[in-house]
Amino acid sequence: MPRLVGLAYAMTGHKADAEDLVQDTLALVVTTWSRVREAQNVDAYVRRMMVNRLSSVKRRKAATEVVSHEAVTADWSVAAAPSPAGGLAEREAVLGLIRRLPDRQRAVIALRYYEDLPDREVAAALGCSEQAVRSAAHAALNNLRQLVPETDGEEAQR
Repeated sequence: MPRLVGLAYAMTGHKADAEDLVQDTLALVVTTWSRVREAQNVDAYVRRMMVNRLSSVKRRKAATEVVSHEAVTADWSVAAAPSPAGGLAEREAVLGLIRRLPDRQRAVIALRYYEDLPDREVAAALGCSEQAVRSAAHAALNNLRQLVPETDGEEAQR
């Protein structure tokens, strides 16, 4: 279960949202266990359920939520600021940038790099082809490059 929470956190960027997503997904797994256990790869099936659940929640939330310009741009300066604390702040900044990706791209990044799954398993989890996974990963990385603020010197070349 910690891996599911970690994956959910990579997709949502918020601990409470990640825990809620895992709880909702596992509740759905229990109620549909007869179908889940027949899957060739139960782990991939559960990851797929979690991705689908997140998409459903976001769709419903977006349909009822009005977002201000300030709310959208509030974390831009935080992500752009260099961090003296190092690793943790840098990781949070990266997660903030990943949260700005479209759902499919965010899921591909989380499954491919956080879960370290091969394209075949990412494709199974998302219900798409391996080529679609590679394409989404390429687009996500390009989008992340555009979102990363320009820095001076060595960091700009990483």
